[in-house]
Amino acid sequence: MTNRLSVTRKVKGATAALLLSSIASSAVAQDAIRVISHRQPALEYYTQQMIDALPEGRVSVELMPIDKQLELASITMSAESDAIDVLYLNDSSFRRFASNGWLEPIDDLWEKYQDEYDLDDFPQSVIDAVSFDGKIYAMPILTNTELFFYRKDLLEDAGVAPPQTMEEYMALAAQLDSARMAGTIMSLKPVDAALNEAHWYINAIGDGWFDANWKPIFNNAAGVEAITKLKEMSEYAPRGFTAHANDESTINLQQGLAAMGLQWFTRAAAMDNPEQSRVVGQIDWVAPPGGGARVANDGFAISAFSSADREEMFKMMAEAASKESMQEGAKYAMPPRLSVLENADLAQQYRWYPAARAALESGKAFPAMPDFNDVGEIVTRHILRAVTGEAEVQEALDQAAAETEELLASRGYYN
Repeated sequence: MTNRLSVTRKVKGATAALLLSSIASSAVAQDAIRVISHRQPALEYYTQQMIDALPEGRVSVELMPIDKQLELASITMSAESDAIDVLYLNDSSFRRFASNGWLEPIDDLWEKYQDEYDLDDFPQSVIDAVSFDGKIYAMPILTNTELFFYRKDLLEDAGVAPPQTMEEYMALAAQLDSARMAGTIMSLKPVDAALNEAHWYINAIGDGWFDANWKPIFNNAAGVEAITKLKEMSEYAPRGFTAHANDESTINLQQGLAAMGLQWFTRAAAMDNPEQSRVVGQIDWVAPPGGGARVANDGFAISAFSSADREEMFKMMAEAASKESMQEGAKYAMPPRLSVLENADLAQQYRWYPAARAALESGKAFPAMPDFNDVGEIVTRHILRAVTGEAEVQEALDQAAAETEELLASRGYYN
């Protein structure tokens, strides 16, 4: 076991070196501000806004799946390399990067350009979400929440209403499941996608992740019931669901290969895209049954190790996050600017907004700890053991809780 781990670490180290070398050489050749981001419709839009904010060739963007992006960012930052200048971070990864000292605080620039870019238009809750230890570290770019997507034509044919409880959801998944179409999507690719799916069950059925002292409670009786339901629901998921993340689940919905399930707000517009979707006008949305699905405030941050001009980078991000930009970007993601959110035309223009507002009220953010992504690596590994039958649910969750507590103890959570 030790030898295999050693080899794995060497391979990862070699891969990391190649990745950093590739990015660095590309950036030097282009002399550009290097931006890396998760690939999804809203971020494709906002990174294009960054490109447009500066003269041609000044901004270079790389888009990739979120797990790959966070892995690359972690490798780069831990090496204190300047191979990345600006990076997309979600709420949980943001805390980890900020606590590690990998991000550049931008309070001075926020104050300097507050009037020019109308930064007071961001509510304090959003500013708090991109702040750590009293300092602002990121430009808010989107508020995201998970919705419950469903085929309204199929429910109308069956004479049933959208599910409001997890029990109704499971019954409907069983009813709609067939050889041609899965009863529900399920995204259990480690780490981010699986953690999102588990977060919903842990909150809707369980008692949450931790108690007030950061002791794990996801392995109590309610947590075992939650993951047992997740395992039972997987019977109605498409083949390969343990390797599915947002892209795969979006395609399954678009192509009519699954009837419903949990997916991000940012994927709603894609359902009505005639160039990609076979179910245009047939998908509708409600708040996730039982509540407790994930809510996130995401943004772009400047690397503490960047050698690019920080003021130019800030202005690039601020242009992308302008009122005009977010008014157009509202079709892809819920904008965090008050002036855009309060626009009454949004609900008429984008028919998924009423469900999103309801989901925001019933949703829950990830636990506010810098180390939750590392916890997620542990927990999702053991949840997959339970779902695939490798271990009993109680055994798997107890092991996950023990490893989580050991990790958090080593990082000073119980001192």
